[in-house]
Amino acid sequence: MKKNVMALSIAAMIGGLGFAGAASADVVVGTDAAQTAATYAGKIIAKPTATALAVTAGGVGHALVVPYFNAQNGNMTVLHITNTDQTNGKVAKVRFRSASNSDDLLDFQVFLSPGDVWTAAVTADANGLAQITTADNTCTVPALTTQSFNNSTSRLPGYLTEAQRTALTREGYVEVFNVADITALKSFDTNGALNAAGPNRSPLYTATKHVSGVAPCSVAGSTARSTLNAAAIADYTTEAQVAAAGLDSPTGGLMGDWYIINVPQTTVFSGAATAIAANTGAGANGVANFRHFAQLGNALVTLNANGADGVTADPLFRALNVFDATGAAVATATLPMLNYDAPDLSTPFFGAASSANTLAQATSLLSALAVKSVTNQYALDASITAKTDWVFSMPARRYNVVANYAAVTGTSGATGPTSSNAKYRLFTDLNASGTQAGEWFYPAVSGAYTTGGGTYKTGGNTTVDTNGNICVYADGQKFFDREETSATAGPVFSPGTASSVAFCGEVSVLAFSDTGNSVLGASVARSTITSGIYTNGWGVIDTANAAQGLPLLGNSFIKLTNPQAGVGVSGTYGISWPHRYTK
Repeated sequence: MKKNVMALSIAAMIGGLGFAGAASADVVVGTDAAQTAATYAGKIIAKPTATALAVTAGGVGHALVVPYFNAQNGNMTVLHITNTDQTNGKVAKVRFRSASNSDDLLDFQVFLSPGDVWTAAVTADANGLAQITTADNTCTVPALTTQSFNNSTSRLPGYLTEAQRTALTREGYVEVFNVADITALKSFDTNGALNAAGPNRSPLYTATKHVSGVAPCSVAGSTARSTLNAAAIADYTTEAQVAAAGLDSPTGGLMGDWYIINVPQTTVFSGAATAIAANTGAGANGVANFRHFAQLGNALVTLNANGADGVTADPLFRALNVFDATGAAVATATLPMLNYDAPDLSTPFFGAASSANTLAQATSLLSALAVKSVTNQYALDASITAKTDWVFSMPARRYNVVANYAAVTGTSGATGPTSSNAKYRLFTDLNASGTQAGEWFYPAVSGAYTTGGGTYKTGGNTTVDTNGNICVYADGQKFFDREETSATAGPVFSPGTASSVAFCGEVSVLAFSDTGNSVLGASVARSTITSGIYTNGWGVIDTANAAQGLPLLGNSFIKLTNPQAGVGVSGTYGISWPHRYTK
């Protein structure tokens, strides 16, 4: 079932609950940080205290990024999302994006009770399409057991065959957002007034809170399930509506973990999700905006003056400050933004919903993730059949440059998914000034943006590869062995004979020497070092990018075999080390 059909099926299922006709939704900025009966009147939900975004060293935050999932070559990716808040529940938006150009493959909502953990696995189905499977008692909307990813032309390239689009679903990354808290201590009437009498629990909290290990909302056809469905597709535009639903401004507290397991090859790799927190000016964890949008496939209608531009920096959904690769303005949104497209990582965590604030948040996010060098180890020792893949994930790139598949009317040249097709790459001018300052990805012409007097680096920093993946190149790299020796000649990369590491695709995989399946079996956005490295050692990649850095996450994946392992004893092992960075 395709994603839009999933969303519309919810509307059909609960159509009798009073949600009908055109509606609007938006970011709701709370006004009251102290919510007691004495101070309640006119001050409904918590006032945001956050003023900045930051990657948290502690791994707990308002948003999580799982830098890579893989369902290739027998791999299974398992996710664990934990609500570390022991008082409030969390409404979390989960979105899977393709490794190619971060196209939306599947998204849904997870309702975590206090201290709850939601788990799921991503594998390939019998047709090669990625699918998610879960037996978790935590409730989701839509309700999930097994669900295939979306490989239709609604978001993936229509110029590809279905088999090629299917392949794009098997690698990518995952975004998780805390869009609202489920309050444990307050109950409100339909006018948003604090109930004088108990019980002092909202119906939504009761529906999602586990009883003997089972959430009541997980029971199909129950009143609790109806309560959950109604909350998931409701349009909230006022504090009173939010409070009446038993919801509140999000306070973070999400933690995530992942592992990639290949049972036939007896190999496991694991890691922690990168956590992004909305912090106060002092660096402490803060309260963010309420950012829940209906889990429906109908057109997004917002109350803010900028429409979709007020809730996203994504160039495909915007009509303001968007340009093609020649610098020509794009005055009409390329794709209509639908309710399930919101929120994303650029939807304002603090401040009002506006075009300026979405651009500012995207800039803050890219800055928080930007690094000027990446360092890690590799191992290629033939005696232990060692292999190495490095993964580079750029989950914020979407908010500065995207691939516009609608611009493709042929297979090559000015009409294909190539650099010569000026309409294929669309850029958001994040500072709305036409200057390079504050930009991470920019067009291939000088003076690209026409709204200001600034000039971009001649030649730009983005191209398009033969698979239609947008690429950005490292400024250089250097590889060492384990005895202080460094290469005098640069490595050679394929495809082609590039002399620098190419980050082609939103999640790119660099294989060391092995031109076959290598460690991860990656194929969506992969390159290979064919020569110019040592048997074992380490390397550093320069990502200075005109002193602005590149927003990168990722890991080194090393697989090896013990040749002395006896019959019936597993002798294959996996090691995963996170990249080390300089800022």
